[in-house]
Amino acid sequence: MSRATILLVDAEPALREAVVRVLATIPRVRLQSCTAADLPQTLEGSRAAAVLLGDAGAVSAGSLPEPRSCFAAVSLEPSRDRELTAMRAGVDAHFALPEMAESLAQWLRPLLAADRDFEAPALVARSTAMKGIDRFVSRIARSTATVFVTGESGVGKEVLARQLHARSPRHRGPFEAINCAALPEAMLEAMLFGHAKGAFTGAVEARPGKFQRADGGTLLLDEVTEIPVHLQAKLLRALQEREVEPLGGRQAQRVDVRVIATSNRDLRAAVAEGALREDLYYRLNVFPLCIPPLRERREDIVPLAQALLRRLSGGRLQELDEGAQRRLQAHEWPGNVRELANVMERAITLHEATSAQVTAESVWLDADMLSPWTTDAAGEGHSQRDVAGMEVSDENPTPMLEQTLQTQEGRVILNVLRESGGRRKEAADRLGISPRTLRYKLARLREHGFAVPASG
Repeated sequence: MSRATILLVDAEPALREAVVRVLATIPRVRLQSCTAADLPQTLEGSRAAAVLLGDAGAVSAGSLPEPRSCFAAVSLEPSRDRELTAMRAGVDAHFALPEMAESLAQWLRPLLAADRDFEAPALVARSTAMKGIDRFVSRIARSTATVFVTGESGVGKEVLARQLHARSPRHRGPFEAINCAALPEAMLEAMLFGHAKGAFTGAVEARPGKFQRADGGTLLLDEVTEIPVHLQAKLLRALQEREVEPLGGRQAQRVDVRVIATSNRDLRAAVAEGALREDLYYRLNVFPLCIPPLRERREDIVPLAQALLRRLSGGRLQELDEGAQRRLQAHEWPGNVRELANVMERAITLHEATSAQVTAESVWLDADMLSPWTTDAAGEGHSQRDVAGMEVSDENPTPMLEQTLQTQEGRVILNVLRESGGRRKEAADRLGISPRTLRYKLARLREHGFAVPASG
């Protein structure tokens, strides 16, 4: 399987290092650097999935090459001025690192998935629960009604959304995805609904939003519960009237879009907390689908691992031996399918690095290649060290000290949340962070297996 390319433009060494750390959490991606002056020529010779601008001011307004939807600005410090500069340059998002590292990764993942393979990934369904979901997807695929997919982070909500699109009469139309939690508020409205020329400083031309780009196809609103409440009213109107009004525009535009929304939150709790409008909840929740976590459908673990093994190794590795299968079955998978994909990626890399020669007969992956990141069949934990002797997390190899600090931060957050009776806003106030940042951190803790108290 080929690696997707990310272009990094005009980045100082410290910024490049921050971007590399983000990309280390995403399988099969490579980073290429260039200057702003060389960007057009580099893009011609490189099929880049996305371009990250270290200095958005170096690119004149309106001069970004196509495809326009794959440009973002990155910096080492949060700044309103930098964000405005990025918007004037015509980019779609701005991420201050390392604070917004996870947001950048979330923004990149659908772009990279689309760049690698336009076809929908297979929906592995061996468990009774997933077989039922698979049958339900086939039944509702021909409908134009909205679908609300819920489940823990990493369970495969986007895979299901792509299957819905692939099985529908719209399968020849566009499939557009937007992570509503990964974009700054200032850019989200323009990304969703588009903007007219002159809508804001630097808007030198009109640009379509995701609704217009998905016309005749499907639009995935990932983590829709993170859309600011004042924008939810505009989204509700778009769903009801099947028309959108671009930012700064004077005339609404008709769109024919099938919407699929996802969230890893408790929807009733989100409505009760005021994070999700009740009328929008009912408009989106026409067909509700909940994907169970991987630990509750263990029949799917080995088939999923086998499919990932073949896809990520480009067919060089075909099977898991019995020991590897037992080890995978014994692990709890707090990060769900995303964690499983990361483990298989690491195991394949380790196999190729330690094999003197990978031949046509080298089709097996054994348990030893999985041992640094999984629990053994007897349920004994491991120190989780990679071949370089550094401890690893579910997402990304990190130095021992940094992981220790991250664990301590997680315990502080969970303690404050418990003391606040599960009330997110109260906990965020006590921690001195925004509720949105708290939700990011809690989602991250869930991925790493921490038990997060329910909403109070």
